[in-house]
Amino acid sequence: MRARLAAMAAPRDSDDPELAALRAVLRDEALMAHVRANVDRWPPLTDEQRDTIASLWPPASR
Repeated sequence: MRARLAAMAAPRDSDDPELAALRAVLRDEALMAHVRANVDRWPPLTDEQRDTIASLWPPASR
């Protein structure tokens, strides 16, 4: 992805929508890797904590 971004960035304007979308994907992947690394260090949740978190999510639509 980074190589593709570098190849796209050279011949394009910085406000190119396709280039901006690729930058957003790379930024999102980096943020999710950061979140995963931090969450993996957390202690296991208690049943009460799981219930609290589950109550915050809306029911899945079918």
